Amino acid sequence: MDWKRALGLGATGLAIIGGGYLLVTGDKTEKRERALRQVAAARAVATVAATEAPLAAAPVETAITAPGLDPSRPNDCLIEPSRVVRVNSGVEGVIEAIHVDRGDSVQRGQIVAQLKADVDRAGAAAAQARAANVHSVQAARARAAYLDSVRRRSEEVRQFIARDKVEEAQANARAADEESRAARQEQRVAQLEYVRTRHILTEKTVRSPVNGIVTERAMTVGEYRGPNATHILTIAQIDPLNVEVFAPIAQLGSVSVGDSVAIFPEEPVGGRYMATVKVVDRVFDAASGTFGMRLELPNPENRLPAGLRCRVEIKPGSSASR
Repeated sequence: MDWKRALGLGATGLAIIGGGYLLVTGDKTEKRERALRQVAAARAVATVAATEAPLAAAPVETAITAPGLDPSRPNDCLIEPSRVVRVNSGVEGVIEAIHVDRGDSVQRGQIVAQLKADVDRAGAAAAQARAANVHSVQAARARAAYLDSVRRRSEEVRQFIARDKVEEAQANARAADEESRAARQEQRVAQLEYVRTRHILTEKTVRSPVNGIVTERAMTVGEYRGPNATHILTIAQIDPLNVEVFAPIAQLGSVSVGDSVAIFPEEPVGGRYMATVKVVDRVFDAASGTFGMRLELPNPENRLPAGLRCRVEIKPGSSASR
């Protein structure tokens, strides 16, 4: 409480007590009037003291720093796989075999599943046989050559034979030539059919597109992979790892693409690892006052697991040194 206000209240109290005492004791009129004047003067002093009391005497709320402007706020992060692939086949069919299980390590190009392809293999063999069959093409060529020679002889002796015989020879020669073209086209179609069937056989052999760990077997042997099946296996690539960071906006200028920062995974893994900044978001999260970053963390031999929480150490001015 301000000293002026305390003084005014004290004077008012004394004046009231004194005036009341004089009034009760029945003193003369002059003393009574004097006491009343003292009471009025004391009230006036109290009013002035209260009016002159500084406004700063009221409690002042302490200013709170916005979360995004606090550079000392810890930087949370999450270690994730760099790629998560839902492996599937490009064609429909019954699953004949799945060669891996959850938790297995796979290499890029490794066969992980196989669909039944007996019918497609037979179709490929038939298409290959038709594509390799040259006899029909050769027979059509020979027939065309013979009928063309007949046409030429008929035209040479046309004055000695009937006109319709010459026209017949010409028509036969043209038909034989078209038959030869058709035979060659059929052979070309057979070759293309063989290539298409070989592609189908390739699609029925499912290979891993990445080096990683199998995290899910969505289907099993004997199931039909139809048009509604999303995937057969899920494979996560964890070398390298992605580290998703959520840092306060106050640290925006402290790091840039290409910088190396320290990563501290949570226990029981623990340790200190160096990661490289790959992406710095330019769109912030206003609700939490943070911006996002993506780091790349090398993980040879898959020593670190994915799905860990972690902490990032960003030192002010670290972007200046790379």
